[in-house]
Amino acid sequence: MKKRQAALFSCFKDGSLLLDARDGQKPARFYLEPKDIFPWDDFISKMLVAWQLADYSDVPPQFRPVKRVPQFVLDGIGSEPLENKLKVLATLRKQGYFSALSARK
Repeated sequence: MKKRQAALFSCFKDGSLLLDARDGQKPARFYLEPKDIFPWDDFISKMLVAWQLADYSDVPPQFRPVKRVPQFVLDGIGSEPLENKLKVLATLRKQGYFSALSARK
């Protein structure tokens, strides 16, 4: 359990995440399990900016919208508590705004 600097590379149905290290430490690519700590608030804030700019170059494929996210979601999600933000993302995925998550190999 140590803090690492990393970028989200992929996420999976079971809630695990695959990250690319940005801190020069080994391993260079590693998994986080659902029980591990991930800075979802920071990630969602940065993702919202990318969505509003329609610049998906730094957005993981699992969070690139396949159709336009409604403006009321973009306007309101930032002020919600983290638990609600995660529920909104899950709801958007269920409604087809993002591609389906794959199983971890």
